Amino acid sequence: MQKFSDLALTRRSIRKYHDRDIPLREIEEFIKIAVSAPSGCNSQCWKFIAIKDKNVLNQIAEAVMYKIMEIVSVLKPEPSAEYLVSKEKAVRFFTKAPVVVAVFMTGYKYYDPVLESAIKAHGFPKDEMMKLFAHPDILSIGAAVQNLLLAVHEKGYGACWMNEPAIAGEEINKILKTSLDYQFMSLIPIGIPAYTPREKKMKELAEIFANI
Repeated sequence: MQKFSDLALTRRSIRKYHDRDIPLREIEEFIKIAVSAPSGCNSQCWKFIAIKDKNVLNQIAEAVMYKIMEIVSVLKPEPSAEYLVSKEKAVRFFTKAPVVVAVFMTGYKYYDPVLESAIKAHGFPKDEMMKLFAHPDILSIGAAVQNLLLAVHEKGYGACWMNEPAIAGEEINKILKTSLDYQFMSLIPIGIPAYTPREKKMKELAEIFANI
């Protein structure tokens, strides 16, 4: 077993995969490790769906690309053909993965009803309360995803954390037949890496860390 520091330091985003299946037992193990992550107020505000059906994956890619085209249509001059080809490649690569995990954020329950009532009395709706607390619901999803990525890497697979598809979140909910109360957050394609990624240039520690 690799040391945690080695796993964390060597994990990279992988966007090309060999065409080899991933057993369900390993996918389930990845999810079990993902959901062992801490979550705000132990709300465990997440849901994961593993997708292997290529028809479903292509529907998701179409929905995302359609939304992108709708958004960029306001630009004058229109985006170049080269840009659109590049964007479509970036959007669709996940359809080649043996499995793609869709991540949703479900209901977040705050542990202190007294303080929550007081905050609401000040006129803060639920989303503003989450902002006040620095979005513990979103941070919970991030912690689970990081656990998932490291579990995938430890088993010799590669993955990529994709958030751009969230622009078509409602459409993805409908494609996957999930409750619209679940907020789509990310797609994570997983497979055996088909290439060796380049070294990642990291910021100097002095840029991101201070000791007071």
